[in-house]
Amino acid sequence: MDSPSGRNEPRRHEAITPSQEQSTVASTSLPSTSFPATMKHSTANSSSTDPVYDEAATSDLSRNTSRHLVLSNFNDIFKCTICFGHLDDPHLCPQCSKLYCFECIMEWLASGSNQCCPNCKTALELEKLVKVRWFEDVRKLQNDLRALGGPSDGHSGDMDDNDTKSELCPQHRRLVNFYCSTCKQCVCEVCATEIIDGHHQNHSFKTLHVTYKQHMEQLESELEKVEDYRDRLSLLHNKIERNIELIGTVKSVKQKELEAIIVSVMKNLDRQEEEKLAQLSVHQYALMNQMENIDLKLQAMRCEMSLCSKSQLIQMKTGIVDACNAIRSEPIKDFKEVRVPANLKIEIPDFFETGVFVVQNFSTFDDNKVVYSSDFSDCQGRTWRIMAWCVISEDHFGIYLELVSGRPCWMECTFQLIHLNPEKTIRKTIRQYFDRIPQKGWGLRDFVTLKTILDDGYVRDNDSLELLYNIRPCKPAAMQPPLY
Repeated sequence: MDSPSGRNEPRRHEAITPSQEQSTVASTSLPSTSFPATMKHSTANSSSTDPVYDEAATSDLSRNTSRHLVLSNFNDIFKCTICFGHLDDPHLCPQCSKLYCFECIMEWLASGSNQCCPNCKTALELEKLVKVRWFEDVRKLQNDLRALGGPSDGHSGDMDDNDTKSELCPQHRRLVNFYCSTCKQCVCEVCATEIIDGHHQNHSFKTLHVTYKQHMEQLESELEKVEDYRDRLSLLHNKIERNIELIGTVKSVKQKELEAIIVSVMKNLDRQEEEKLAQLSVHQYALMNQMENIDLKLQAMRCEMSLCSKSQLIQMKTGIVDACNAIRSEPIKDFKEVRVPANLKIEIPDFFETGVFVVQNFSTFDDNKVVYSSDFSDCQGRTWRIMAWCVISEDHFGIYLELVSGRPCWMECTFQLIHLNPEKTIRKTIRQYFDRIPQKGWGLRDFVTLKTILDDGYVRDNDSLELLYNIRPCKPAAMQPPLY
């Protein structure tokens, strides 16, 4: 049967035996002695030996022991002796003044076989029960005592029934307020102070709140370690994510390079076609003029022959034959002389070597700090590396290209300092002769000022700079502009 308060707890309707009555009476009696909060028991034969006190627990003894004892006896006195739980709408027997939950005693009396008080066995009727109107004042006092204990009691003023039951010693039904360091379990003051026939003889104890605080600190430390571990995982995840983005950036650059190469190749094909067609057009135009002149001469001779008489035609024969021989006397060029080969060349320029050099821990750089990228190769097998030079005293950040191995050559180099806003990305290009001996003007000493880097947000959240580079061999003269 559900109670008015909404709880659904099992009720005990069996008659209480004399042994149970003695247990109940014993559990409600107040202890007459207070013991140290933390001590090591002596043996039964040497019970007069002074206990060994834990310093931290002893300092809290006078403040906590009395309150714990009072709260423990509150729990024992103000409980229903039918369900052995906390009182709900308490009523008392007018004969023995024993307290019961109203629902429990109502069910007890309604069962038919029990028409007496479970404690004193006096005949009892439901109408004779006395409602305990002062119980709320007692409960408020109990909560106030708990509140005075604060965190050290491990309880709060609004602690529910389940929390209270979980803090009771299963053997003595008293609040646990000590911790046995030997057994590693929480005990009440009775367990801790049973000198004779006790299960915790010669054991070390600490007050519960001290142990709780120590365990909580250890757990917090472990949780912080897990959080740190998780943060490192998150950092690695973010680096991988940025790595993916940089690969996408490089792919985009290479796509633009490829598109530019295709456009350049198509233009070159168009140019070759135009040159060849121009040569053939000259010969074609000359032949067209020659054929038009012949057509005019033939037309004139045919007209003259049609208008003259027979005798005149005979007289004109010699002249007409001479004119035809003159026309045919001009040699016709052999096609091999005017033929233009029908072949076109695809001229693909050298590809750029493209990558990203990430300058780590930028904020830790000292004056004249130099860092190098990993080595990489160009399309012709030369090995290169990028050097970044931070000159704090002159407020500039320089970028240089170094030839590690291979034959000296002219190189076209484009460097970009990447910004989250593409419009702010700084881009500079140089074309320079490089050998393995650094020379004046071989890099970009004043690529950007340090003030610009710091003020305009070029430093990433992980304290790094991202430099995208494009390099390729080029000719020393008439060098082409970048294709992208």
